[in-house]
Amino acid sequence: MDETAQLLTFVPLKFAKRSGRKQVFWPDDASAEHASPAARPDTTLLTALAKGFHWQRLIDMGMCKSGTEISKREELDLTVVNELLRLTRLDPLIVEDILDGAQPMGFTLNWFARNAMPIEWPAQRPWLESIEGDAADSP
Repeated sequence: MDETAQLLTFVPLKFAKRSGRKQVFWPDDASAEHASPAARPDTTLLTALAKGFHWQRLIDMGMCKSGTEISKREELDLTVVNELLRLTRLDPLIVEDILDGAQPMGFTLNWFARNAMPIEWPAQRPWLESIEGDAADSP
């Protein structure tokens, strides 16, 4: 792959305050197309994904130099920023599953932070599928 090639991922999310809390929603025009009625997206994971992609875009556009600069601007620990930036390395099909609420049951932000992710997209699907096996083996 060309070193200068860029991959652009668009995540159609809308932020709103409801009951005094910030929440992430599908835009009205994207709801019917993407959301499954049985799926319940993990709002914590959605918010983390949105922040990660936003911060990655700031870095890509040269508005921030690194996660360190973002952590200082946002007054967050660098490890938090790096974990959310790591979400942007997920296979786009996995990102779609998260947006649809179709990710494996045990795939939470906490699980993601504790587990090393394969860098190659083809290896990520089996990695995620192993979560369900781990959950079944748990007492």
